[in-house]
Amino acid sequence: MPAIDIKHWMQELLGQLSHNRQRQLVALQGSMDWCDSQFNALTQLNLPLLVIANRLPGSMAGHSPIPFSKADACLGREAGIVVLDLFTGFNPDVLCIAAGLVKAGGVLVLLAPAGDWQRDSDRYASWQDQSQSLQPRFAEYFFASLQADDGIGLLVTPASAPMPKASLPVLQPTEFEQGMTRAQADCLRRIEQWFERERQGLVLLRAQRGRGKSSCLGMLVKRLQADYRILVCADSRNSAAVLLHWVPEAEFIAPDRLLQENPAADLLVIDEAAMIPLSLLRQIYRLYPRLIMATTTGGYEGTGQGFMLRFVAALEAHRLLQLELADPVRWCRGDRLESWLDQVLMQSVATEPEVESDRDASAWQWQVVEDPGALDFRAGLRQVYQLLSAAHYRTHPADLRMLMENPDLLLIIARCGERIVGAVLLNREGGLEAHLCEQVFLGKRRPKGHLLAQMLTAQAGISHFAGYHGLRVLRIAVSAGFRRRGLGTGLLERSLEFATAAGLDYLGASFALDAQTTHFWQQAGFSLVHISYAQGKSSGNHSLAILYALQPAVAADLLQLRRRIEQQLPIWMTQFLQHLEASQVVALLQFVGFSAILSELEQREIEAFAYGNKGFELCFVSLQKFTMQRVAETSGVVDDLLVEKAIQNRPWERLPRQHSGEGRRQLQQRLRELVEAMLKA
Repeated sequence: MPAIDIKHWMQELLGQLSHNRQRQLVALQGSMDWCDSQFNALTQLNLPLLVIANRLPGSMAGHSPIPFSKADACLGREAGIVVLDLFTGFNPDVLCIAAGLVKAGGVLVLLAPAGDWQRDSDRYASWQDQSQSLQPRFAEYFFASLQADDGIGLLVTPASAPMPKASLPVLQPTEFEQGMTRAQADCLRRIEQWFERERQGLVLLRAQRGRGKSSCLGMLVKRLQADYRILVCADSRNSAAVLLHWVPEAEFIAPDRLLQENPAADLLVIDEAAMIPLSLLRQIYRLYPRLIMATTTGGYEGTGQGFMLRFVAALEAHRLLQLELADPVRWCRGDRLESWLDQVLMQSVATEPEVESDRDASAWQWQVVEDPGALDFRAGLRQVYQLLSAAHYRTHPADLRMLMENPDLLLIIARCGERIVGAVLLNREGGLEAHLCEQVFLGKRRPKGHLLAQMLTAQAGISHFAGYHGLRVLRIAVSAGFRRRGLGTGLLERSLEFATAAGLDYLGASFALDAQTTHFWQQAGFSLVHISYAQGKSSGNHSLAILYALQPAVAADLLQLRRRIEQQLPIWMTQFLQHLEASQVVALLQFVGFSAILSELEQREIEAFAYGNKGFELCFVSLQKFTMQRVAETSGVVDDLLVEKAIQNRPWERLPRQHSGEGRRQLQQRLRELVEAMLKA
């Protein structure tokens, strides 16, 4: 068969796509040399190209590839042809980013190996201990899905090329008026009315990618900044790049600096709010009474759904205005490439199971799935992935590949009828040799994976812990209609049964400190054994390590770790845990079950503070032990002042005030009254 003239072929395809305003995917599959020669021909079209690659495909004359690690910096850009090179590996997150850069009438071009997927050169096929994927299941699944729908993708190889026929319906472009869509104009009008009417409250602007959400915020800031002080905040300047393109002179401030400096503002605008840790968002929300947050729902970020569940659901309804942009800006409504990728990458929102959620627990069927990526579990995998996406703060498309290929994973699921309504994802870890455990303990080695085993070896100080064999809970999720009925606890019970039968040493988990999550694990009988010193980048919270010992040796180590926490927690509270929210401190103390023995001298010192005029600083050590124990025992509401001063010893100027005139003297008096009430309780 004669070689394809890709230049002429692509010109014809682009002409047809331009007419029907659709986007299409073209996969060039062959040897690296052949794909590079086709790429070189595409560069001769003299059309704007965006190239995302970890190598230099072809001659790259006049073009600079964007490495996968910096692909998210392209958000907001667009091109008629976006090229994604897969010869160094297949990262589903980057695929989503690349697809979002293709404008209406454009093409997403994949340069891909033919035949057997090159796992040896695939840097995204390496898992725990550098173990490789046994099969390239994700690549096989993706290209099989592509070949099954010729209306979406065209597969071009050295031996065959389909006719460049874009047999897709003609789409209607989104209408613009004065440089914006009708939906954007309506959003701006409603936000401006809210701004004039309300002195405090929150506007939440939601949209899928490509809907002009950030542009809408940019237009708003541009309109208001002449008369008001507007601050723009985001996880990074890159995350707010589109907004700042509209108003380069806007005053941008990072979240951590915002909290440190607390600058005055008439309005705070936060772009991609779901990418900022929830603990920081909650602090910002308390500091700025009038603010606007925007977040992307779905997409490669994997944040929007969890943001809605965890942050927005806790807000007062009367202070919240929710708006949504539905019409695409970069492409057209009904775009097949977007809907196809959502389907293949399982990004579509899962519907609630069509079963009776009040069925008795005996109706649930439990199943251990030791190979989640197996072909015969593909329908179940879709249900599990969507369940995890709906329940968790960050679930990325790359997690789908992990589920398909990581050999150390296993699932335990609960079905109700034909639907999976609960799942726990487990990772086999540990079993490191003694000399490697010592290297981990000394901080000289850090093997890939084994997160919990290494945390307790290197950070908590049990030098041999990574030698144990255990299971770590990566995710646990229950369908909304089945929560608070013991299903989550049931999943953990089955996990313990499996681990015991397999002769393992422990079942454990590590998660970001959160009051509700902490209570769940405490009720399930797990013990808190470590608190990380640093805050997690994505959650903004400290990580907790919890354990359930299955062997006597682990039980002895667990007891040591619990004693260590109880001894050192008072000091930690005034150091790296001093910034914790009061509710987190309460949850932590109750999980630890903190207790202390007070001497007669200490008891008298507390009474002198509560009933007399003895200064706080003279009594702090005694007050801290006493307050921590009482808070650990209480089931009622704890005053924030009690936690933030008597336990964390925050500076007086940073304490919560009942009114603007309340100074140090009044705060100390209020604290005396709170301690007195605890003494009398």
